[in-house]
Amino acid sequence: MPSPDISPLPPTRLALREFTSQWFLVPQGTGIIALILHQLDCQFRGLKIISYIFWVITIVLWFAMLLIYGVRSALYPKSVAAALRDTPIEINCLSSISITFTSIIQMMALVLVQGWARGWGIAVYVLWWVNVAMAILACIVLAFFTFRVFPSKVSSLSPGTQLPFIAALTVAAGGGTVAKYAEISCAQQVAVIIVSYLFLGTGFTIAFALDVLYLSRLMHQSLPRAAQAYQDMILCGPWGQGSFALQILGQVVLTGAFAGEAQGVFLTARAADPVGFASIFAGLLSWGAGTFWWTFAVFSILRGVFNGYRPKPPPFGVYTHAAIQLGKLLDSTAFKVWSTVLTILLVVIWLVNVAQSIRGVLSGSLLGLEHGWRRI
Repeated sequence: MPSPDISPLPPTRLALREFTSQWFLVPQGTGIIALILHQLDCQFRGLKIISYIFWVITIVLWFAMLLIYGVRSALYPKSVAAALRDTPIEINCLSSISITFTSIIQMMALVLVQGWARGWGIAVYVLWWVNVAMAILACIVLAFFTFRVFPSKVSSLSPGTQLPFIAALTVAAGGGTVAKYAEISCAQQVAVIIVSYLFLGTGFTIAFALDVLYLSRLMHQSLPRAAQAYQDMILCGPWGQGSFALQILGQVVLTGAFAGEAQGVFLTARAADPVGFASIFAGLLSWGAGTFWWTFAVFSILRGVFNGYRPKPPPFGVYTHAAIQLGKLLDSTAFKVWSTVLTILLVVIWLVNVAQSIRGVLSGSLLGLEHGWRRI
């Protein structure tokens, strides 16, 4: 929560001081919409161009947020340190930097490599490895600070603590996209695939443990405020993103990446089929878990509405992205229709959130300005 506006600083400096890491969620949500619109089965003329627009908006917002947050950290290091220490969501939302970067890289593989020149594939491959380092910082360093340095009780555990592990699963999903679309060599594909599966092991394991702890909190009636019910939608994130990663990595394995490398016992043509099909099947199971949490979050939000609260409309992009991929792999009309419905809802939610964010920025309420932009 922003601190009270009691400083004699001018409004612009106050707004900068109160600029939180939660703003990185804006380009994160925009980036996944770009991917969804580009990959959606129900295409119409101009939809690809709309996805490019969302991609460009994501890049601009990502760089802008990084610049603003960097300036804030340089000018107000004590304020930033205090926020990271006292507000768990503040440190966890830094994971969105890596998550958004993955979406940007995925769109590069889909658009630049496929539509422009093969040379972009190497650039995408290199950027993905840069993002691997960022994801390691997110899922290990940020998690260490969250659970070891600044721990909170299970009774106050927030779904936002899963964001670092969504970053791990997202870089695995990005690895699948890079391996499939970046037109890199078999050796490079195998390296990406193996590292991606390692990230899946990290992300799924801790996400499952946090799910158990969060359910324990709910069963002990240590309930989060109804106005924060939208945060429950984060719980479907690891399973939705993990589902997409498992599906696309299984596809790449089946296309011959292991056979092309042919090394050791595991990287062989004989292992490709069982590994590939098992990965896709696991992706289906993971999407089922994501469906549970998606439905659970919807009920939580409706309960909050009935109790007189107005929860923020939550995004569910990775769950939708996985549904689109399942529709392609299963050639299922049901999945294609459901993913289209989810996409429409997602775009509407994005528009509502953008409108509310713009209004909040103009009024100053989202930036901790009690008296707006006028100087007292």
